[in-house]
Amino acid sequence: MGPLAVGAFAFAQEDVPTFRSGAQLALTGFHVVAKKQYITGLTAADFQLLVDGKPHPITVFESNRSDLPIDLALLFDVSGSVTGRGLLDYKLFRENLLADLPGVTLSVYYFGGPPKGDLVRMCGPTQDPVALARAFQGVVKKGPGEQVFDLGKPGKNSLIYESIERALQDSARPGSNAIQMMLAVSDGEPGGDREPTAAANAAQRAGVPVYPLVVGHQARISEFELSNEAPPRLNESEHDTEVRANYRRKTFEEEEALAASFASLGDLTGGRAFDPPDLNGGSARDVIRSIADAVRNEYVAGFAPEPGNPPVEHRIEIRLIGHKEARLTGGSREAVY
Repeated sequence: MGPLAVGAFAFAQEDVPTFRSGAQLALTGFHVVAKKQYITGLTAADFQLLVDGKPHPITVFESNRSDLPIDLALLFDVSGSVTGRGLLDYKLFRENLLADLPGVTLSVYYFGGPPKGDLVRMCGPTQDPVALARAFQGVVKKGPGEQVFDLGKPGKNSLIYESIERALQDSARPGSNAIQMMLAVSDGEPGGDREPTAAANAAQRAGVPVYPLVVGHQARISEFELSNEAPPRLNESEHDTEVRANYRRKTFEEEEALAASFASLGDLTGGRAFDPPDLNGGSARDVIRSIADAVRNEYVAGFAPEPGNPPVEHRIEIRLIGHKEARLTGGSREAVY
Protein backbone atom coordinates (compact mmCIF):
# COMPACT_ATOMS: atom_id res chain seq x y z
CA MET A 1 0.00 0.00 0.00
CA GLY A 2 1.01 3.63 -0.23
CA PRO A 3 3.22 5.46 2.25
CA LEU A 4 0.24 6.68 4.27
CA ALA A 5 -3.41 5.79 3.99
CA VAL A 6 -5.85 8.63 4.58
CA GLY A 7 -9.55 8.06 5.09
CA ALA A 8 -11.99 6.37 7.41
CA PHE A 9 -13.10 2.76 7.88
CA ALA A 10 -16.12 1.32 9.64
CA PHE A 11 -14.56 -0.58 12.49
CA ALA A 12 -15.64 -4.08 13.37
CA GLN A 13 -14.85 -4.24 17.07
CA GLU A 14 -16.77 -2.28 19.71
CA ASP A 15 -13.63 -1.99 21.83
CA VAL A 16 -11.66 -0.50 18.95
CA PRO A 17 -12.02 3.30 18.65
CA THR A 18 -13.25 4.84 15.42
CA PHE A 19 -12.06 7.98 13.72
CA ARG A 20 -13.80 10.72 11.82
CA SER A 21 -13.53 10.87 8.04
CA GLY A 22 -10.25 12.50 7.11
CA ALA A 23 -8.23 11.01 9.98
CA GLN A 24 -4.75 9.94 8.94
CA LEU A 25 -4.38 6.19 9.18
CA ALA A 26 -1.34 3.92 8.96
CA LEU A 27 -2.70 0.55 7.87
CA THR A 28 -1.42 -2.87 6.85
CA GLY A 29 -3.26 -5.78 5.26
CA PHE A 30 -2.72 -9.47 5.92
CA HIS A 31 -4.23 -12.98 5.87
CA VAL A 32 -4.29 -15.82 8.36
CA VAL A 33 -3.91 -19.29 6.85
CA ALA A 34 -4.06 -22.85 8.22
CA LYS A 35 -3.80 -25.96 6.05
CA LYS A 36 -4.08 -23.83 2.90
CA GLN A 37 -7.39 -22.38 4.09
CA TYR A 38 -8.08 -18.78 5.10
CA ILE A 39 -8.98 -18.36 8.78
CA THR A 40 -11.77 -15.88 9.39
CA GLY A 41 -13.58 -14.57 12.45
CA LEU A 42 -10.52 -13.36 14.36
CA THR A 43 -10.60 -10.09 16.28
CA ALA A 44 -8.09 -7.39 17.13
CA ALA A 45 -7.33 -9.27 20.36
CA ASP A 46 -5.79 -12.08 18.28
CA PHE A 47 -3.04 -9.81 16.98
CA GLN A 48 -0.21 -7.63 18.20
CA LEU A 49 0.81 -4.46 16.38
CA LEU A 50 4.46 -3.39 16.45
CA VAL A 51 5.72 0.01 15.32
CA ASP A 52 9.50 0.14 14.97
CA GLY A 53 9.62 -3.04 17.03
CA LYS A 54 7.57 -1.68 19.94
CA PRO A 55 3.99 -2.71 20.83
CA HIS A 56 1.33 -0.22 19.79
CA PRO A 57 -2.47 -0.27 20.34
CA ILE A 58 -4.57 -1.41 17.39
CA THR A 59 -7.11 1.35 16.87
CA VAL A 60 -8.29 0.30 13.40
CA PHE A 61 -9.38 -3.24 12.62
CA GLU A 62 -11.36 -4.65 9.70
CA SER A 63 -12.06 -8.09 8.29
CA ASN A 64 -14.29 -9.83 5.76
CA ARG A 65 -15.75 -6.68 4.22
CA SER A 66 -16.76 -6.79 0.56
CA ASP A 67 -16.38 -3.01 0.27
CA LEU A 68 -12.85 -2.87 1.69
CA PRO A 69 -10.92 -0.45 -0.56
CA ILE A 70 -8.31 -2.46 -2.45
CA ASP A 71 -6.33 -1.47 -5.53
CA LEU A 72 -5.30 -4.50 -7.57
CA ALA A 73 -2.50 -3.69 -10.02
CA LEU A 74 -2.47 -5.97 -13.08
CA LEU A 75 1.00 -6.23 -14.65
CA PHE A 76 1.24 -8.03 -18.01
CA ASP A 77 4.43 -9.19 -19.74
CA VAL A 78 3.74 -8.75 -23.49
CA SER A 79 7.15 -9.88 -24.78
CA GLY A 80 7.10 -12.65 -27.38
CA SER A 81 4.17 -15.03 -26.98
CA VAL A 82 3.81 -14.44 -23.26
CA THR A 83 0.56 -12.51 -23.46
CA GLY A 84 -2.31 -14.97 -23.22
CA ARG A 85 -5.76 -13.84 -24.20
CA GLY A 86 -7.27 -15.70 -21.24
CA LEU A 87 -6.68 -12.91 -18.70
CA LEU A 88 -7.05 -10.00 -21.10
CA ASP A 89 -10.83 -10.07 -20.91
CA TYR A 90 -12.38 -7.30 -18.85
CA LYS A 91 -15.65 -9.25 -18.55
CA LEU A 92 -13.89 -11.97 -16.52
CA PHE A 93 -12.75 -9.39 -13.96
CA ARG A 94 -16.12 -7.67 -13.94
CA GLU A 95 -18.07 -10.89 -13.38
CA ASN A 96 -15.69 -12.70 -11.01
CA LEU A 97 -14.18 -9.82 -9.02
CA LEU A 98 -15.71 -6.38 -9.39
CA ALA A 99 -19.38 -7.40 -9.34
CA ASP A 100 -19.28 -8.70 -5.75
CA LEU A 101 -16.47 -6.53 -4.37
CA PRO A 102 -17.44 -2.88 -4.80
CA GLY A 103 -14.34 -1.63 -2.98
CA VAL A 104 -11.91 -3.10 -5.53
CA THR A 105 -10.34 -0.97 -8.27
CA LEU A 106 -8.00 -2.12 -11.04
CA SER A 107 -4.82 -0.57 -12.40
CA VAL A 108 -3.49 -1.96 -15.69
CA TYR A 109 0.18 -1.99 -16.72
CA TYR A 110 2.18 -3.83 -19.35
CA PHE A 111 5.90 -4.19 -20.15
CA GLY A 112 8.14 -5.98 -22.62
CA GLY A 113 6.70 -4.38 -25.74
CA PRO A 114 8.69 -2.62 -28.47
CA PRO A 115 10.81 -0.67 -28.82
CA LYS A 116 12.52 -0.84 -25.41
CA GLY A 117 10.37 -3.05 -23.23
CA ASP A 118 9.49 -0.17 -20.91
CA LEU A 119 6.64 -0.18 -18.42
CA VAL A 120 3.37 1.37 -19.65
CA ARG A 121 0.46 2.33 -17.42
CA MET A 122 -2.79 1.94 -19.34
CA CYS A 123 -4.99 3.20 -16.50
CA GLY A 124 -4.78 4.06 -12.83
CA PRO A 125 -7.08 2.57 -10.18
CA THR A 126 -10.65 2.58 -11.47
CA GLN A 127 -13.87 0.61 -11.76
CA ASP A 128 -15.02 2.50 -14.84
CA PRO A 129 -15.97 -0.15 -17.43
CA VAL A 130 -15.10 2.04 -20.42
CA ALA A 131 -11.64 2.91 -19.06
CA LEU A 132 -10.89 -0.71 -18.14
CA ALA A 133 -12.12 -2.13 -21.45
CA ARG A 134 -9.91 0.39 -23.27
CA ALA A 135 -6.96 -0.50 -21.01
CA PHE A 136 -7.26 -4.23 -21.70
CA GLN A 137 -7.60 -3.58 -25.42
CA GLY A 138 -4.49 -1.39 -25.30
CA VAL A 139 -2.47 -4.25 -23.81
CA VAL A 140 -3.58 -6.63 -26.56
CA LYS A 141 -2.93 -4.16 -29.38
CA LYS A 142 0.06 -2.54 -27.68
CA GLY A 143 -1.40 0.88 -28.30
CA PRO A 144 -0.18 4.09 -26.65
CA GLY A 145 -0.61 4.05 -22.89
CA GLU A 146 -1.50 6.71 -20.41
CA GLN A 147 2.09 6.95 -19.24
CA VAL A 148 5.37 5.29 -20.17
CA PHE A 149 8.07 4.68 -17.57
CA ASP A 150 11.63 4.38 -18.88
CA LEU A 151 13.25 1.41 -17.16
CA GLY A 152 16.70 2.55 -18.25
CA LYS A 153 17.74 -0.64 -20.05
CA PRO A 154 17.20 -0.10 -23.79
CA GLY A 155 17.15 -3.10 -26.04
CA LYS A 156 16.06 -5.57 -23.38
CA ASN A 157 12.59 -7.02 -23.25
CA SER A 158 10.75 -8.66 -20.39
CA LEU A 159 12.27 -6.58 -17.60
CA ILE A 160 10.11 -8.36 -15.05
CA TYR A 161 11.57 -7.31 -11.74
CA GLU A 162 12.40 -3.77 -12.84
CA SER A 163 8.78 -3.38 -13.98
CA ILE A 164 7.42 -4.69 -10.69
CA GLU A 165 9.53 -2.21 -8.74
CA ARG A 166 8.54 0.71 -10.96
CA ALA A 167 4.84 -0.21 -10.87
CA LEU A 168 5.02 -0.39 -7.07
CA GLN A 169 6.52 3.09 -6.97
CA ASP A 170 3.87 4.45 -9.31
CA SER A 171 0.95 2.89 -7.46
CA ALA A 172 2.08 4.17 -4.03
CA ARG A 173 -0.19 7.20 -4.12
CA PRO A 174 -0.15 9.37 -0.99
CA GLY A 175 -3.62 10.03 0.32
CA SER A 176 -5.08 6.72 -0.85
CA ASN A 177 -6.87 4.61 1.74
CA ALA A 178 -6.68 1.48 -0.38
CA ILE A 179 -4.80 -1.69 0.49
CA GLN A 180 -2.71 -2.75 -2.52
CA MET A 181 -2.20 -6.09 -4.27
CA MET A 182 -0.43 -7.00 -7.51
CA LEU A 183 -1.01 -9.76 -10.07
CA ALA A 184 2.11 -10.13 -12.27
CA VAL A 185 1.76 -12.24 -15.43
CA SER A 186 4.94 -13.49 -17.13
CA ASP A 187 6.83 -16.57 -18.28
CA GLY A 188 9.39 -15.73 -15.59
CA GLU A 189 12.32 -15.40 -18.01
CA PRO A 190 13.78 -11.96 -17.32
CA GLY A 191 15.68 -9.90 -19.84
CA GLY A 192 17.29 -7.77 -17.14
CA ASP A 193 17.80 -8.55 -13.46
CA ARG A 194 17.67 -12.31 -13.02
CA GLU A 195 17.03 -12.34 -9.29
CA PRO A 196 13.72 -11.25 -7.66
CA THR A 197 15.37 -9.96 -4.49
CA ALA A 198 15.07 -6.23 -5.19
CA ALA A 199 11.46 -6.54 -6.38
CA ALA A 200 10.54 -8.69 -3.37
CA ASN A 201 12.16 -6.21 -1.00
CA ALA A 202 10.28 -3.32 -2.62
CA ALA A 203 6.97 -5.17 -2.27
CA GLN A 204 7.74 -6.08 1.34
CA ARG A 205 8.55 -2.47 2.22
CA ALA A 206 5.30 -1.31 0.63
CA GLY A 207 3.26 -4.12 2.19
CA VAL A 208 2.03 -5.22 -1.24
CA PRO A 209 1.48 -8.98 -1.78
CA VAL A 210 2.48 -10.07 -5.27
CA TYR A 211 0.61 -12.88 -7.01
CA PRO A 212 2.88 -14.15 -9.82
CA LEU A 213 1.18 -16.07 -12.63
CA VAL A 214 3.66 -18.20 -14.57
CA VAL A 215 2.63 -18.42 -18.24
CA GLY A 216 3.70 -21.26 -20.51
CA HIS A 217 5.56 -23.22 -17.85
CA GLN A 218 3.64 -26.48 -18.18
CA ALA A 219 3.87 -26.30 -21.98
CA ARG A 220 7.62 -25.89 -21.71
CA ILE A 221 7.83 -28.99 -19.50
CA SER A 222 5.78 -31.01 -22.01
CA GLU A 223 7.97 -29.82 -24.89
CA PHE A 224 11.12 -30.86 -23.03
CA GLU A 225 9.72 -34.30 -22.25
CA LEU A 226 8.68 -34.83 -25.87
CA SER A 227 12.08 -33.76 -27.17
CA ASN A 228 13.76 -36.30 -24.90
CA GLU A 229 11.62 -39.06 -26.38
CA ALA A 230 12.39 -38.09 -29.98
CA PRO A 231 14.67 -40.45 -31.95
CA PRO A 232 18.20 -39.31 -32.91
CA ARG A 233 18.58 -37.27 -36.06
CA LEU A 234 19.35 -39.14 -39.25
CA ASN A 235 23.07 -40.00 -39.54
CA GLU A 236 23.83 -38.16 -36.28
CA SER A 237 26.64 -39.63 -34.20
CA GLU A 238 25.99 -40.86 -30.68
CA HIS A 239 28.31 -38.15 -29.37
CA ASP A 240 26.42 -35.37 -31.15
CA THR A 241 23.10 -36.75 -29.88
CA GLU A 242 24.43 -36.68 -26.33
CA VAL A 243 25.78 -33.13 -26.72
CA ARG A 244 22.41 -31.89 -27.98
CA ALA A 245 20.60 -33.67 -25.13
CA ASN A 246 22.93 -32.18 -22.52
CA TYR A 247 22.51 -28.68 -23.95
CA ARG A 248 18.72 -29.12 -24.03
CA ARG A 249 18.73 -30.32 -20.43
CA LYS A 250 20.93 -27.45 -19.24
CA THR A 251 18.71 -24.87 -20.97
CA PHE A 252 15.60 -26.44 -19.50
CA GLU A 253 17.07 -26.47 -15.99
CA GLU A 254 18.02 -22.79 -16.30
CA GLU A 255 14.51 -21.91 -17.46
CA GLU A 256 13.02 -23.91 -14.60
CA ALA A 257 15.18 -22.02 -12.10
CA LEU A 258 14.08 -18.67 -13.55
CA ALA A 259 10.41 -19.66 -13.43
CA ALA A 260 10.81 -20.84 -9.83
CA SER A 261 12.43 -17.52 -8.88
CA PHE A 262 9.51 -15.60 -10.39
CA ALA A 263 6.98 -17.84 -8.62
CA SER A 264 8.83 -17.32 -5.31
CA LEU A 265 7.61 -13.71 -5.23
CA GLY A 266 4.33 -15.11 -3.91
CA ASP A 267 5.77 -16.60 -0.73
CA LEU A 268 8.26 -13.77 -0.30
CA THR A 269 5.60 -11.04 -0.32
CA GLY A 270 2.57 -12.69 1.30
CA GLY A 271 0.84 -13.55 -1.97
CA ARG A 272 0.67 -16.87 -3.83
CA ALA A 273 1.85 -18.17 -7.20
CA PHE A 274 -0.31 -19.55 -10.01
CA ASP A 275 0.97 -22.06 -12.58
CA PRO A 276 -1.97 -23.16 -14.77
CA PRO A 277 -1.44 -25.85 -17.43
CA ASP A 278 -2.89 -23.43 -19.99
CA LEU A 279 -4.02 -19.82 -19.67
CA ASN A 280 -7.48 -19.93 -21.19
CA GLY A 281 -10.87 -18.57 -20.17
CA GLY A 282 -11.42 -21.28 -17.57
CA SER A 283 -8.02 -21.09 -15.90
CA ALA A 284 -8.11 -17.29 -16.00
CA ARG A 285 -11.47 -17.38 -14.24
CA ASP A 286 -9.99 -19.63 -11.54
CA VAL A 287 -7.08 -17.22 -11.00
CA ILE A 288 -9.40 -14.20 -10.72
CA ARG A 289 -11.68 -16.03 -8.30
CA SER A 290 -8.67 -16.92 -6.15
CA ILE A 291 -7.73 -13.24 -6.05
CA ALA A 292 -11.33 -12.37 -5.14
CA ASP A 293 -11.20 -14.94 -2.35
CA ALA A 294 -8.04 -13.33 -1.01
CA VAL A 295 -9.78 -9.94 -1.02
CA ARG A 296 -12.78 -11.29 0.86
CA ASN A 297 -10.56 -12.78 3.56
CA GLU A 298 -8.27 -9.77 4.04
CA TYR A 299 -7.66 -8.39 7.53
CA VAL A 300 -6.66 -4.75 7.94
CA ALA A 301 -5.17 -3.31 11.13
CA GLY A 302 -3.48 -0.09 12.07
CA PHE A 303 -3.79 3.18 13.93
CA ALA A 304 -3.98 6.95 13.54
CA PRO A 305 -0.40 8.24 13.86
CA GLU A 306 0.71 11.56 15.21
CA PRO A 307 2.26 13.29 12.17
CA GLY A 308 5.94 14.08 12.57
CA ASN A 309 7.67 17.24 11.41
CA PRO A 310 9.33 16.33 9.17
CA PRO A 311 7.65 12.96 8.44
CA VAL A 312 9.91 9.97 8.92
CA GLU A 313 9.75 6.31 7.94
CA HIS A 314 8.41 3.74 10.41
CA ARG A 315 8.14 -0.03 10.30
CA ILE A 316 4.69 -1.51 10.98
CA GLU A 317 4.26 -5.20 11.69
CA ILE A 318 1.35 -7.40 12.74
CA ARG A 319 1.89 -10.62 14.67
CA LEU A 320 -0.57 -13.41 15.38
CA ILE A 321 -1.09 -14.24 19.06
CA GLY A 322 -1.65 -17.91 19.79
CA HIS A 323 -3.29 -20.02 17.08
CA LYS A 324 -0.18 -22.15 16.66
CA GLU A 325 -1.85 -24.14 13.88
CA ALA A 326 -2.15 -21.01 11.74
CA ARG A 327 0.30 -18.61 10.13
CA LEU A 328 0.09 -14.98 9.13
CA THR A 329 0.97 -13.86 5.60
CA GLY A 330 1.72 -10.22 4.87
CA GLY A 331 1.13 -7.74 7.66
CA SER A 332 4.37 -5.74 7.51
CA ARG A 333 5.26 -2.55 5.68
CA GLU A 334 6.91 0.81 5.97
CA ALA A 335 4.83 3.94 6.58
CA VAL A 336 5.86 7.58 6.48
CA TYR A 337 4.25 10.00 8.93
